[in-house]
Amino acid sequence: MTLEVAVVADVGGTALGAEWDALLASDPNASLFQAPRWIRTWDVVLGGQRRLRTRTFRRDGALVGVLAETVEAVRLPDGVREVVRFAGGTEVTDYLGPVAVRSDRADVATAWVASLAVDRDWDEVVLGGLPSDAGWHDPLADAAVAAGLRVVDAGVDGVCPVVDLTGGYEAHLARLPGRLRQEGARKARKLARDVGPHEVVRVPTEDLAAGVETFLDLAASAEDEKGGFFRRPEMRRWFHALADEYGPDGTFRLHRLEAGGLPAAMTVSLVDPTRGVWGLYNSALAADLAPLGPGVVLVNGLVEAAAAEGCTAFDLLRGDEAYKYRLGAVDRVLHTLTLARP
Repeated sequence: MTLEVAVVADVGGTALGAEWDALLASDPNASLFQAPRWIRTWDVVLGGQRRLRTRTFRRDGALVGVLAETVEAVRLPDGVREVVRFAGGTEVTDYLGPVAVRSDRADVATAWVASLAVDRDWDEVVLGGLPSDAGWHDPLADAAVAAGLRVVDAGVDGVCPVVDLTGGYEAHLARLPGRLRQEGARKARKLARDVGPHEVVRVPTEDLAAGVETFLDLAASAEDEKGGFFRRPEMRRWFHALADEYGPDGTFRLHRLEAGGLPAAMTVSLVDPTRGVWGLYNSALAADLAPLGPGVVLVNGLVEAAAAEGCTAFDLLRGDEAYKYRLGAVDRVLHTLTLARP
């Protein structure tokens, strides 16, 4: 059955938000990154000159699909091109894509691409951050071909390594090879021997503003590319906005590893208890203590805390850093798809 497609400004109003959240809850492969709340926060802080709009897909009046997209003018040597992307971008948003239950995904993909094909306000559609297990990549590519669009690029956009916590923390440890199972304990002993007693501390909600400042200063002190990322003023605004929006309900969590009375490492986590997912959003280390592995000690503590809360997945989110695989993480592949007119 053909779906009814509508376009609304921004992320719509309260009524659409309630429907959107309900649909998100029924989509097992979706995430908090695809919620109107996240997209609205991103648009306010980082949206800039991009034009944000939301497409809804209905069958007999019921919402069966929704996605937020942006149209952005990109200046190239041969002129300005209008590019459509998923709202949120891959810089701060790890998972992207439409929201729909699996049985409706092919219909939503077909309806969306058909509506894009008749729009005249874009030159290119760049879709990144599509999780492989969400099943969007192939239906969107097939729909593009059927609509007469060109598939310019279809490949891997990156990975999000995920630790399986099914069965609890002890079950997780049992699945690790012996050398990896012992590594966390060795790092903790070495840190205690060389620096002193240490503990993992969750920053209270009322102290998040000051805690975020400490985290940002620690992250910005790094001399690598990541340090440069955190020295950007808009990134400071972004992390404070996340703390303001998601701190009161416990989604945004800030932890520090105190060693010798000082913060040796800090992390920002995004926790979705309804899905049983603890996401490690970002981390920072004290440069002088980095060789002692305080980050490993802190993240191991968070894995144990996540299991104790009943989470079944510890998602290390985008990036293939080696430490993630020493935790037993397995890649969740992200796909990208670029479409152009004939």
